[in-house]
Amino acid sequence: MPQTRKVDLALGDLVTIDGRRYEVVPDRMGGVTLEPPIRPMAELEKRWGTRPVSAEEFERVAGDLPTDDER
Repeated sequence: MPQTRKVDLALGDLVTIDGRRYEVVPDRMGGVTLEPPIRPMAELEKRWGTRPVSAEEFERVAGDLPTDDER
């Protein structure tokens, strides 16, 4: 039988269950639920070994693509 433990948690708390991180967030019924945390882009970029592109790099790649204002 799985181990059950009662803990006091507050919104925004991070918990680890079976090696996975979760954040305590409000649910639609006025209670709380656990969801995977939203990671800051800086953390993801560090993990992936990437970086944001400069405005010049973006323009070079996507400069000719239409925007929402163009038809």
